[in-house]
Amino acid sequence: MTFYLEHVLTGDRINLNEGIQILGRHSSCTWVLKYDYMSRYHALIHVNQGDIFIKEMETNNGIFLNYWPTRIGSSWCEVNVGDVLYFGVQLGIEHDGEIPNTFGIFTVKSSG
Repeated sequence: MTFYLEHVLTGDRINLNEGIQILGRHSSCTWVLKYDYMSRYHALIHVNQGDIFIKEMETNNGIFLNYWPTRIGSSWCEVNVGDVLYFGVQLGIEHDGEIPNTFGIFTVKSSG
């Protein structure tokens, strides 16, 4: 099974390979993401035998999961297919305004 993140507005896809990947704005990251409020080294994602884990790195704005009001923090947090990850932005479930496509908001998906 192959996992990936899909941007909720643009459909941009980030393939998640087995092992650890770094997401952020810096050119040394596994995946360079130039979205608003992304830090140079924003997140670590670990794919391990069908399980996906994520944690914050050196970020001021954090990572939010599925409308939770608190950041996931620097401990590993398991995510599942269908979860929504918000990199650097927090939107509540009641949010009904327009969302800029420059926000790093992704759904966890799988194929195969």
